[in-house]
Formats: sequence, C-alpha cells, structure tokens
Amino acid sequence: MITARSTPRPAQLLLVMALVCSAPVFAQQQPLYSMYMWNMMAIQPGYAGSADVLNAAAVSRIQWSNINGAPVTHALSAHAPINYRTLGAGGSLVHDRIGRTYTTSAYGDIAYRMRLNKRTRLALGIKAGVDHTVIANTQVENTDPNDPTFQSDVAGRVQPNFGFGAYLWSKKGYVGLAVPKLMRNYLGQFNSDGIITRFHQEATHLFLTAGCVLPMGTVKFRPSVMLRATEGAPLSGDLAANFFFQDRITLGAAYRHQAGIVGMVSMQTPLVRP
Repeated sequence: MITARSTPRPAQLLLVMALVCSAPVFAQQQPLYSMYMWNMMAIQPGYAGSADVLNAAAVSRIQWSNINGAPVTHALSAHAPINYRTLGAGGSLVHDRIGRTYTTSAYGDIAYRMRLNKRTRLALGIKAGVDHTVIANTQVENTDPNDPTFQSDVAGRVQPNFGFGAYLWSKKGYVGLAVPKLMRNYLGQFNSDGIITRFHQEATHLFLTAGCVLPMGTVKFRPSVMLRATEGAPLSGDLAANFFFQDRITLGAAYRHQAGIVGMVSMQTPLVRP
C-alpha cells in the first residue's frame, strides 16, 4: 500500500495470483518476491503501519515446480498503526525451501513514523526475530551411499537476527532502503571426529525500493522498482508495472533481470466496514 490517510479505514485483505515464467538465477539465501510491493513487510520494517489500517497478506511462490528442490516460499504478514501518528507494528512468518535447505523464520517489526510536511512521512523501522534451518542431506541422490555427509540431516540452532529500514512515502509514491538481516549466521554445522565444521553462512542483503502513482482518469498506473545488492553476488533488480482499477482490482506484470517475467492479478477487499 502506498497511500496514507490520517483517518481510520476498514481493515483490508489482499488476495494475489501470479503467473510466472522464469529462467535460472544465481543462488539465493533471502527469499525472492516478485510481488514485493504487496509483501513489503518481508524486507522493510519501516513499512509497518504505513497503510494506517490493519493490513494482512498471504503470499506463496513456487518456482520451477517440475524440478526437485526448486525454490518454494510461503509467507504470512500483518501490520497496523499502534496510533495514527507515531508508531506502527507488524510481524511476518516465512517458510522457505531451496534445494535441501528448509528455513522457517518469525520476525516482528516496529516503526517510528514522523511527518515531514502535510503530504510526506518518514518511518524508521527495526526488525528482529529468529530463523531455524534444516539441511536435508538424506534427500540428496548420492552416487556413494556410504558418504557420511549425506547419511543424516543437519538441524541448525534457532538463531536470532535483526535488521533496519527507512521508508519515505506520500500519496504520490514511496522510496525505501532496508537491510532485513544484519547478522551473518551459519545455518548448520556437523561434528566429525571432534572437529566442528560450520557451513552455509548467510550473506547480507540490501534492498532499495521505489514506486509512484500516476492517475490516468479512473485508472491508477503504479510503476515500481526494487534493486537488490547481495554480498558475493551481482546487483539484481525487478521492474513492475501495475494498473489499479476502482481502488480494488490490480492487473500488471513484473520483470526480474535475467530471471523471469511475472503476470499479476490482485483483489483488495475490506474485512471490517466502518
């Protein structure tokens, strides 16, 4: 959501469907969302409460469904203003699978919001939570059945992490900068003859997002962009273009550099009427 009002509005539920056509991408650790503009809580703690209503979203992303071990992500998020001037809060629950690695994450967010002028507000947010990772070595088809590496699964510890974000928005658009995870935790370890080896260290991800609203008669055109900088990987980005009809139905498409094209349909519906 990128519009902001000072008066209460109905709580809203967002229903999203997507048609994805994708190509191979570089290895990922942070789940990738083609529909980031509807799931901003996953990466941007400053977004909490920015819609000035209770807002909930459920997103599922299934990539390369016919390939064993292909990325699958399920996410639930919700956020709301604590008051209508200074504070917003939210949370997210994410289950992500890529290859033999399964990660479940639970995070809470709080944002301090300030008004720069009558039309523009700035929020500074903090995200904190935990991750739990299981590396399913036994699911790997190995040519050597006696290889000890693949004879048991590796269950990592519950590990804390935290991040921050800044989010600037008005009725005309938004721009945000966030690092959702600052700690570079190791996802797993194993003990071999008393020697502990740690592996799968997390990389730091930096997200820059921006978008605007361009009225076109009864339709609103919403272009947006997300740039993603990851340690040890090339810079990547998404471009999206959506058309908003009657403040209820959205049709659009998104493109990820050298990765895929997504067609999107969404419907926004009130859960509680005033």
